[in-house]
Order: sequence, then C-alpha cells, then structure tokens
Amino acid sequence: MSSFLEKIKFYSSYIIFTLICINDSIFINTWIAPGPIINIKYILVFYFSFFDKGHFSITFLFIIGLIFDSLQGMPFGMTSICFILLSKLASYLKQRRTQVNFQNEFVAFAISLLITQIVSVIILSYFSQTPFEYLLLAINIIVSLIFYPVIRTALKAFYHY
Repeated sequence: MSSFLEKIKFYSSYIIFTLICINDSIFINTWIAPGPIINIKYILVFYFSFFDKGHFSITFLFIIGLIFDSLQGMPFGMTSICFILLSKLASYLKQRRTQVNFQNEFVAFAISLLITQIVSVIILSYFSQTPFEYLLLAINIIVSLIFYPVIRTALKAFYHY
C-alpha cells in the first residue's frame, strides 16, 4: 500500500506540472492578459530539482517546454532551455550549499529565477521584434518570490522532502 501511495505522489508531480504548463498557455492565449503574474512552472522545476535531484528528467522538461512553446507561440525551445537551465542551477546550488535552510534555499531560488528570466528575455529579444515589457518581468519575479514560501510549504507538506 505504501508503494502505491509513493507512485501516486511521484506521478502526481508530473501531471500537475503538465497541467500548469497547459493552463498557462491557455490563459495567455485566450484572455486579454499580459501573462501569468506568478511563475508556478519555475517554482515546481526549482523545488523538485533542489530537493529531489532527477525527479523531473531533462527529457521530460525538454518535451514539456516544446509543448508549452508551441501552444504559446514562443520561439521553439526557449522554455525548454529555461527549464533545463533552472533545473541545472538548482542542482548546482544544492551541491554548493553545506547547510540547507530556508534562507539559503530562497536565495538560491531568487538567483536561479533571475538568471532564467534574463536568458528568456535575451532569447525573446533576439528572435522576436515585439517590444518587451520589463515592468511586467519585474512584477513577475517579485510576485514569484513572494509566493515561493507558500507553494514550497504546500509541496513540502505533500511530498515530505
């Protein structure tokens, strides 16, 4: 019975991540909104890469990123690069930390999120001629940082890492 519950927990993270990516694509493309304010996708990738190295495989992140890009009309592969970069940064920062507490983890998330967002802006500005709103990016980063502790607590309660 315990192994069955572990399998449910394991696969639920994949299902939740996939549904959030699809939901973000539908939200962006159907409503008149500049984009999602909170980056739950990046929080999930960071969390599972930081606490459970290898939970989201590079192949899974690559495929979901391609699906997200095709649904959203972004440059093909941009989200995949961001997901993989965020996963690798989280794994690297986890290895570099000798003492893992919430403050170290939060700083690691902030650094990883900032680097990932900078890479996405560089890719978007190179492949797209539409002007980019930097205020929206700043709001997105700040709100994601504010909601990270809440989402982290919920994930920690469910997954017990």
